[in-house]
Amino acid sequence: MKDSELHLLTLLLKNSRSSLATLGEGVGKSRNWIARTIRKLVRTRIIQAYVTVFDPAQVYAERNTILLIKTNPRELDVSQGLLEMAELESLDGISGDHSLLGLFRFRGSGTFEQFLDRVDQVVAKSKADKYQLVQVLTTYKTHGFILESRPPKPQLVSTKEWELMRTIYRQAPIEESPFPLPQNEIGNRMTPCLSQPAVSKAMRRLEGRGAIVGYSVDIKFSNLGQPIKFFLQIKPKPGSIAQTARAISTIDEVWDLHRTSEDYSLFATIRTDSVDGYNRFLRRLYANEDILDTQSQISLEEWFVLIH
Repeated sequence: MKDSELHLLTLLLKNSRSSLATLGEGVGKSRNWIARTIRKLVRTRIIQAYVTVFDPAQVYAERNTILLIKTNPRELDVSQGLLEMAELESLDGISGDHSLLGLFRFRGSGTFEQFLDRVDQVVAKSKADKYQLVQVLTTYKTHGFILESRPPKPQLVSTKEWELMRTIYRQAPIEESPFPLPQNEIGNRMTPCLSQPAVSKAMRRLEGRGAIVGYSVDIKFSNLGQPIKFFLQIKPKPGSIAQTARAISTIDEVWDLHRTSEDYSLFATIRTDSVDGYNRFLRRLYANEDILDTQSQISLEEWFVLIH
């Protein structure tokens, strides 16, 4: 990819709903060049989806859970069964004691119990018959967006607001329609339909209170020179978890960062250019004296999660 195309991808990761004019100013290209290049990136499947990034504390109030499963490469029906679950946010094949790692998010009451039943059915297809659930307590960074300090009880989204957010959550573009949904189309896809001014007002309201954190894209990170993905569990000193998490979340290589219920209480997704780059990242990380220990697992395969 050309440097200008890489620059455009970086801008789309930070705000995929920027206007063509704004993107053109950022790249130093015309609006027509931006439009043509986005069409090319969609046609070549480098841009896989437009994503609305939510604050999990306000949107997924029920539970956020990391699922670890032991399986083997021949048991393809296990990964396929997980990919069919509507609550799935991401799925990776990993090294170590487990072989699959999935992040699941839930909204409605009772959905977690139903999820457990479905997991039991999926895992029953695996000869290993082994899985572990890790509860996510707090999210500090998601999809590259740092979540600022929030009140202890953030305002939860209403049913109508969720219908709007569900509509714009993840949109798979096609070459004939390569851009994010315009507000009038968002309103037409909602049930019941909303007018364009009503959609605009609702989106500004959700952005203002931090329920919508930002707008991004799902891409192939190898095209950005970051083909290596690690999952890193971090053990901070007692009493320093929040402070350590805030410091870690500012590091560019950190894509996601959660606090969990485990002894290694911070769980991060790291993207780097190489294994050597990851080692350099770890050395910088350990400059923080509040970090006692870490455990790493490399992602061997990253699935694109379909839109449900």
